[in-house]
Amino acid sequence: MKNILALVLCITMFHTKAADLSAEKAENEKLIKTKPDKIVVYMQGAQVHRNMIVNVVPGPNTIVFTGLENCINTSAIQVGGTGGFIITDIQHLIYYPEFEKAKENGDAKFKKYLKNISDSIVELDYILEDLNSKSEALTTEKGVLLNYNLYKGLSKKDSIAFLKDGLTFLREKLYNINTEQLKLKKERVKIQLKKSGLLERQANINNELANQNNTGEEERVDYRVIVHLIADQAGQANLNFNYYITNAGWTPSYDLRALSTEQNVKLTFKAQIHQQSGNDWSNVKLVLSTANPNRSYALPQLSPWYLGYIKPNRRDKNYPASYDSKSAGAASLAEVVVQEAEKDAEFAYNYTSVSENMIETEYEIKLNYNIPTDGKEHYAAIMVKDLKTMYRYKAIPKLNNNVYLTALIPDWEEVNIMAGNASIYYDGSYIGQTSLPSGGVEDTIQLSLGIDKNIAVKRAKVKDKSFEKFFDNDKVHQYTYEITMKNSRSQKIEIDIEDQLPLSQDKNIVIEKKELSGAKYEEISGLLTWRTTIQAKDTKKLTLSYQVKSPKNSQVAFAFN
Repeated sequence: MKNILALVLCITMFHTKAADLSAEKAENEKLIKTKPDKIVVYMQGAQVHRNMIVNVVPGPNTIVFTGLENCINTSAIQVGGTGGFIITDIQHLIYYPEFEKAKENGDAKFKKYLKNISDSIVELDYILEDLNSKSEALTTEKGVLLNYNLYKGLSKKDSIAFLKDGLTFLREKLYNINTEQLKLKKERVKIQLKKSGLLERQANINNELANQNNTGEEERVDYRVIVHLIADQAGQANLNFNYYITNAGWTPSYDLRALSTEQNVKLTFKAQIHQQSGNDWSNVKLVLSTANPNRSYALPQLSPWYLGYIKPNRRDKNYPASYDSKSAGAASLAEVVVQEAEKDAEFAYNYTSVSENMIETEYEIKLNYNIPTDGKEHYAAIMVKDLKTMYRYKAIPKLNNNVYLTALIPDWEEVNIMAGNASIYYDGSYIGQTSLPSGGVEDTIQLSLGIDKNIAVKRAKVKDKSFEKFFDNDKVHQYTYEITMKNSRSQKIEIDIEDQLPLSQDKNIVIEKKELSGAKYEEISGLLTWRTTIQAKDTKKLTLSYQVKSPKNSQVAFAFN
């Protein structure tokens, strides 16, 4: 046998059992407690890496790694190493200290009972994992629907009915997704309650046994991996093994900070890391990965895509119209669920390196971290980016008289981040929360930085230019509005004003533009946009006027005016 033998063995079948280690120990058995060398944290779950050097004797050896996590996926344990040995078997094992004392006292009946509880907890974890995967797919499908531009591809010749049908379809799909997500949430709550009950029962039994057999030393259930190997000679074996645990993960979140309109927005990319594996992560190297180890990477296949008719039904306004179940195929995708946590560290992003491949991104944090097993969110800064920013004021005086300062960030597809929640700060003050899309979804994003009280806008109806006239078979209503803008700042500003013209869904109702003051008009949506500059301490006015022609004896209803 060669002096150096490199082996990497992935065993997919393991025997998880409550061990009876008080009996005669295996020949040449060694109990070893190790510390993680590196932990790769995924959005859901984590990969724990451990390395160690052990002394072996010629022939069979049994290496027992103790003090491991309580949520190991036993089908994803990988063991390898270098040296003159062959790995013959790997086992995952749960050791109950009180079992041994209980058995000595004639209480062996607890052994089978606790094993059944442990097996049930493992099965419930698999069910929760499946429910989470389904919820991810629905969340992504919902995001795709919300980001889809219904106006795209429409021309002014297209009927408004096409847009109406699209909105009906969108409402139906979103209703179905929300309903299914609610069902999954209820099911998750049921499973989690069952699991909590089993964990409590397991703890109570262990406490009872500990009280009956108290030796003055605190002992707890020990999760172990046993490696059986055969060595050709005495010496040292370099062993490494890694495994996947379920009770851990991370989510992205962001801070967007703008100090003034003269400076770019700074984006701080943060990770919120949580774990409840039963072991504290102390002074450990962390790598954050965007990969999903639970996702199948098998090549998908297209299924038939059926078209159908939308079936609008008269129903309560709070419920969507029905939709033919064959009218669309649903894509099953995955996405992260984002939560928020407060910042608890600064400048750690200076110690982060980014590694990308074709399917995932890894953020390697060069500073060692401490993450306790408390299930709470713990903050780690990944990076800071300076974003090219254009500032512009915006107002929609038809809705209110507020003028909003906005930050426009172009070339968003080049930012290359994941979707997540962001806290917005302007001039040192907290503004609010927003949701950032992933890079590549939009060309430019817009952030609202609050209301500027130094700029006023008002929309008023001009009564002497608004009237109603009757002709032979028609009547004409004319509506005229004046929009007044006042800049009280000491410097000029650029402002966008938005308004709209009504849209007709009846050929007998005709909308005619009279005065738009140079506004840009979108015929599909009816949106009007003015972009204008107002000098310091100056006032500017715009005029909006249009006519609505309809049959004399009809009454035209406006959704809002």
